Amino acid sequence: MFYTSDELDKLITQDMPLFDLTQELLQIRRKGNITFITRNDCIVSANSLISQLAKKLNLDINFVEEDRKYIQKGEILFSASGENVLVLWKVAQNIYEYALGVSTYIYKMTQKARKYNHNIEILTTRKVIPFTKKIALQAVIDGGGLPHRVTTTETILVFENYINLYGGWEKFYQNFKFLKQTSVEKKWVVESKSLEHSKKLIEIGVDVIQLDKVFINETQKIVNLAHQNNIKVISAGGINIDNVEDYAKTGVDSIVTTAPYFAKGADVKVIIENF
Repeated sequence: MFYTSDELDKLITQDMPLFDLTQELLQIRRKGNITFITRNDCIVSANSLISQLAKKLNLDINFVEEDRKYIQKGEILFSASGENVLVLWKVAQNIYEYALGVSTYIYKMTQKARKYNHNIEILTTRKVIPFTKKIALQAVIDGGGLPHRVTTTETILVFENYINLYGGWEKFYQNFKFLKQTSVEKKWVVESKSLEHSKKLIEIGVDVIQLDKVFINETQKIVNLAHQNNIKVISAGGINIDNVEDYAKTGVDSIVTTAPYFAKGADVKVIIENF
């Protein structure tokens, strides 16, 4: 994930916009060593970003664990030394605790789903917490998931709200062949909330049906019909680590979820010592 110099500066100055009053009053001028240690088993994420922040603060990096690696409670995530370890402290700790929560949650969710559906993908929505998109999406990827849609620009996903302004479903059905020809390099993903609507989407030949809050039994019927016509099916709406297995068993091709973004944060211990 690419971060501009300005983005790195903003992450730092959100915590220390001017100076550290406590550090000034204690007249701390010496170099220190900072070590970040996980208190939970986790999937490592954000180390690329933390490394960039450390370099921005002129710190020497002593150890960086590999992103995407599963590590156990008590293992070291990152270590660096220099004059600005106190500046890195909370900035990095906050990033770690959010990113590791996301990466580990989606890792566990993916593992549960693939027990029943080996090729299934767990995708995350674009409903990220504001201003966390890069950290969140990197954590999703590190945990073995993928973004469903990063923005509205690169994919086609037809929701009912679009259709309301377009002129209704009948107009969409009638014009679909022409619409598909206008974007031959793109797949048309269309949301459905019922079996009957899905049948119509299968009839007109959409590429992917995205089911929203459809019950398990009905999902299974739609998957069977869609796969007979070489159409992919995505399930979305209220799916999390507790019910992902039920949806995976239906044979859906992908599951879309927002749950990882709101996972319980990790617990990261920070030790700062004399260098």
